[in-house]
Amino acid sequence: MEKIKRFCVYFWAVVLIIVDQIVKVAVVTNIKDDAVTIIKGILRFSYCENEGVAFSLGNGHVPVFIVLNLLMICGLVVFYERNKKNFNLVNKIFFTMVIAGGTSNLIDRAFRGYVIDFIDIGELFDFAIFNVADIFIVCGIIGLVISVFVSEFRKKDK
Repeated sequence: MEKIKRFCVYFWAVVLIIVDQIVKVAVVTNIKDDAVTIIKGILRFSYCENEGVAFSLGNGHVPVFIVLNLLMICGLVVFYERNKKNFNLVNKIFFTMVIAGGTSNLIDRAFRGYVIDFIDIGELFDFAIFNVADIFIVCGIIGLVISVFVSEFRKKDK
């Protein structure tokens, strides 16, 4: 049964990676040259090649980011494998999101030399352009942090 549970985490990570990569191919195919407004003044899809990390920090250092990205994913997988008994279903879902997002952006860096970003909310907020994998990473990390705090709070209540 434990092997099936472990398989599910990695299976869903692969599914999320495939979804993100399909979306990026659709972006390249359909909006590379022209931004598309989804909700006027709030959301548009605007193709961007990001050679850095969050907020385009460190542009031009793709090999360094590939190594760091790979080390972080490997570290997370090792951490999960050593602590999987402590992961409840919610933690596994959030962990899967982080692994999938990080791996999908790693695939971009390794095979394209940049990450494809396209979700632009810059008209609403002064914010960087991002992608679906970034959403997976951010939501996964926030979810894990909240889940850990809730779990610790419950332990103290007992």
